[in-house]
Amino acid sequence: MPQTDPNAMTAVYWADVSLWLTYLWIYFPLIIIFAFSMLIAHGLIPSGVRTGTYPAGLARLRLPITLIGLAALAGAGVMMALTVMHTPTVLLNVWDRLFV
Repeated sequence: MPQTDPNAMTAVYWADVSLWLTYLWIYFPLIIIFAFSMLIAHGLIPSGVRTGTYPAGLARLRLPITLIGLAALAGAGVMMALTVMHTPTVLLNVWDRLFV
C-alpha cells in the first residue's frame, strides 16, 4: 500500500474528508430510525393489540410510524448515494491510486 503523508493534504482535501464522514454519520441514525420504526409498527403494535396488552386504537399509529420509517430509509438511500459518489474524489486525494 502506498504511504501517505498527512502533511501533504491541504485544507480542501480535509474538507472533502469531513464532508464524506458527515454523510456517513447522517446515514447511521437514519438506518436506526428506519429499523426501530419498522419494529414498532410491524412487530410490537400488532402483537400487543392482538394479545390485548395495548388498546386497539393504537393500531392507527402503524401507518404514520411506517411512513416515518420509509422517509428515514429514503434519506438513508440519498446519504449512501452521496457517499458513494463522493468516495472516489476523497480517496484519490489521499492515495495516488485506488487499485493495485
